[in-house]
Amino acid sequence: MSRTPVPLPEQLSRRAFSIVDAAALGVTESRLRGADLARPVRGFRVPAGAGLRPRCQALRLHRPDLVFSHVTALKLYGAPLPARARDDERIHVTVAAPARAPQIAGVAGHVARRLRVCQHRGLPVTDPAQSWVDASAILERPELVAVGDYFVAHGLADIESLGEALGEARGRRGLATARLALPLVRAGSESPSESLLRVTLHDAGMPAPSLNFSVFDRQARFVARVDLAYPDQRVAVEYEGDHHRTDKAQWHKDIHRQGRLEDLGWRIIRVTATDLTSPTSLLARLRRALGLER
Repeated sequence: MSRTPVPLPEQLSRRAFSIVDAAALGVTESRLRGADLARPVRGFRVPAGAGLRPRCQALRLHRPDLVFSHVTALKLYGAPLPARARDDERIHVTVAAPARAPQIAGVAGHVARRLRVCQHRGLPVTDPAQSWVDASAILERPELVAVGDYFVAHGLADIESLGEALGEARGRRGLATARLALPLVRAGSESPSESLLRVTLHDAGMPAPSLNFSVFDRQARFVARVDLAYPDQRVAVEYEGDHHRTDKAQWHKDIHRQGRLEDLGWRIIRVTATDLTSPTSLLARLRRALGLER
């Protein structure tokens, strides 16, 4: 029968802490070896199963000169990431040259000649613009566009600041990807799936759509806001996440909404995740709807 661990002092129970501080508060060595505590870095503890932020806090206590960057910065900002980046459990940090990258288990160290740093919820993080440029080393161009759209939509960066950070970067891996992605970043994109869909259309040579376009009826009453729109042709392209299928109320709402749009002469082209990986059929339907081919 397992024993319930002795409670930690309140000031240690929900954050990273050093074993020195714990000892000063009367916490024993055996308690610090408890299964409910993890050891993200030597000399420090966090609650077992703690998320990214407490682990970063512990590392920051260990090395105050570290700045969180790359995938870790994107996670801290809440940016959309593909699974391979989400699954990267390492903590990425950057130090300013001429310092050397840290050699710590579970840490990916980087060195930069120039660092753009801001405080994000109490942690030093490369600012969103530099984080976007750094991400070009690991993300593909459509994924990088989605991150840029996210930063712009949430007021964390604007297109100009992304360009400034890119212009300052020298000799980093992935800069060619960032240069190709930057012209496709737009204000007004509200989800990574919309961003990926827009890049797919761009790469196929389709005309640039309006984003999150509001449709009104003949009495100027609001009807719907569609993801991507070609107003002159009255064609809307709507990305359907899985919740549109699994949520019964959402499903009924979608049917009613589509009917109202069709009554106004709009054609709705619904897109799923499969269309993003195999877009041939989608592109053919859209070309026909826009009158680009018969």
